[in-house]
Parts: sequence; structure tokens; C-alpha cells
Amino acid sequence: MQDLLQKYRQDLHRIPELGYELYKTKEYILEQLRPLSCEVVEVCKTGVCAFFQSQGLGGMATPRTHTVAVRSDMDALPVREETGASYCSLHEGMMHACGHDGHMAMLLGLAQELDKMIHTLDHNVLLIFQPAEETVGGAKDICDSGILSRFNVSRIYGFHLWPMLEKNLVASRSNEFMARSRELDITIHGKSAHCANADQGIDALAIGCKFVNDLYEMEQTEIPSSEYRLLKFGKMNSGSVRNAISAITSLEGTIRSFHEETGNHILRRIDEIADEYEKFYQCRFSFRRSEGYPPVMNDPTLFAEAKELLTKSGFAFQEMETPFMQSEDFSFYQQKIPGLFLFLGTGTEIPLHNNQFDFEEDVLQTGVDVYLKILQSIVISE
Repeated sequence: MQDLLQKYRQDLHRIPELGYELYKTKEYILEQLRPLSCEVVEVCKTGVCAFFQSQGLGGMATPRTHTVAVRSDMDALPVREETGASYCSLHEGMMHACGHDGHMAMLLGLAQELDKMIHTLDHNVLLIFQPAEETVGGAKDICDSGILSRFNVSRIYGFHLWPMLEKNLVASRSNEFMARSRELDITIHGKSAHCANADQGIDALAIGCKFVNDLYEMEQTEIPSSEYRLLKFGKMNSGSVRNAISAITSLEGTIRSFHEETGNHILRRIDEIADEYEKFYQCRFSFRRSEGYPPVMNDPTLFAEAKELLTKSGFAFQEMETPFMQSEDFSFYQQKIPGLFLFLGTGTEIPLHNNQFDFEEDVLQTGVDVYLKILQSIVISE
């Protein structure tokens, strides 16, 4: 299995593709699944699902009707690889810099195991290979396709490789795990004038600086510290020359939260503060907002079951004290059915989305073992 997982991962690492344009990746996955005793369904352009039907009790009982899903994302990033690995990307400007090649390898390895032991399970299994996690949230399209109801999926699990955790450590937490993200672009329209005649202009640069500070103060003072959230701006552009008052300032930021009312409060207060600025400074604000992905909220029951099971089974398991403020479209599945998302440590400390991202494939065996242990423990009343 370890050799197979390494082969899967390195083969997929060589052919990274973006968004929904995953034609080589899709064909590779189909090639591995075709010999197995599963129903293969192509979904959402380049997505692939593999359904393993259990008859229960060695294949002699009534076919099971309930299904447990396991999900992997498929797409890569527009990053030029600099690892120098022998299995380096063959597609210029594209790289599996977020571990999705490892996620797919784990599901392909799991498929090989299910092919041999599906009838020992009390339920069916649906493996979901999902496109477009890094772009438009392909999980939503998978959910909207009806595939979950078609196969009567009642719960779902997923892993993400996590370089900042100790190698082979499995980590998760109940409820808030990964944040909802909303992108926020703000343009402040002022009036240009020579700096020598600054009183004749409306200084969009100065207004932008003060506005950001006021928003940061609002976020810190108006929301309880116990509420996980953030408001940050990572980019600011303003002005054209050193001796002219800036007419336009653009701000690009992000809002992260777990509860709808928290994010809505931040957005409402941004609008209200902008209104006050417009009246006081005679400037004008315009906004562009994205809805982003919902928060990853782990089902408490599934988390408690997995924590007890994996700890007793000898896996290194850590319950995280605080959630992560990154986002993940696994959350769309959790809006439909109970779900548990977990991290699997690689121990490399190479950040995700980095052109040096890499890991040792033996961690993938831990992922497959965890999936098998969880699937074997689930008993669903028919």
C-alpha cells in the first residue's frame, strides 16, 4: 500500500491542473477506479464519484441503504514549482502546492482497500473526488448535483494535509474548525490637488489610513473576545505622484467569522462608518463583496466518536483549542449532512501554497488507516 500511495501521489503531482479544467487528473483517477467493484459516476464536469455497495455480513445479507462519504479535492494552484523533486510538475505555472495530490492518493488507496472489504461494513461508501476547491467552491456544485441524495449519504469525512503539525498527528475540534471567508474591496473616491494646495483636494490616502484604523478599532471593541473572527486589509493602493493629493484609494481585505450575525455586524458597521466619512470628508465610497465559503463546523457527535476511537486505537490525536481562520469548501457538505474535517500533520512546516511545498508520502498511510478505522466503526440502523 505504501508503494502504491507514493506512486499515486507522485503521478498526480506531475500533472497539476486548475479549477474545473482537470482532464488529465480525472482520467488518471478513472483509470485507477475502473478495475474495482464500484459504480463510477462522473459529476460536475471533471468530478468523479466511486460508490461501493455493501451487502453486509460477507455479502450474504440485505444490501445496505445508508452511505458514508469520504471527500478529496483535486485541483492545483497557479504556482511555479521550485522543489526540484524528481516528480516535479510537468505543467508550467501549475503546482500541487496545497496537498490535494496527497488527498487524492489517500482516496485511491482507500478505494483499493474497500474493493477487498466493503462487505465487512454495515454501510455503503461514496468516494468523492471534487474539482475547484481553490477557486469557486466546487463542493457546492457537487452538493447541488444531487449525488448525496442519490446515494443516501448520511455523513461525510475529509482530510487536509497540514504542514505545521507534527508528522502523522491527526487534529480536529468540535464545532468551529475553519472560518467563513468573505473578500472585501473598498474604493474611496476623493479629489486630487497639488500638495501645495491641499485644501482644494479631498485626500483619499489620508482618509483610507484613518478608515482602516477605525475599522480595526471597531472590530476589536464591538465584538466579544470570545467570538472567533477577524477583519484585515492586506493591500492598499493610492495616488499617482508624490506631490499631488490622492484622488482614489483602494483597499483589499478579508472578513473571517463563524457565525452569520458576527460577519453581518462587521459588514453593517463598515457601511455605517463609511457613511459618516462621506458626510464629514465629502468623499465617496464604493464596495465589492464576495460571499465566500461557509464556515467548517464539525459535527460534535462525529468529532466525539472519532476522538475516542482514534485515541483508543493508538493514533496520535490532538483536539485543537482554537479554530483556524483559513477557509475550506468542505463546509458546503456540512450544510447538507453531518461532517467531520480533520488535519493530518506532515511536520515539514513548509506553508501551504508555497512553491517549495512537499511532504513525505508515508503520512498518507496514516490517512488511509484513519479512514478505514472510522468506516469500520460506523454502525447505522437500517
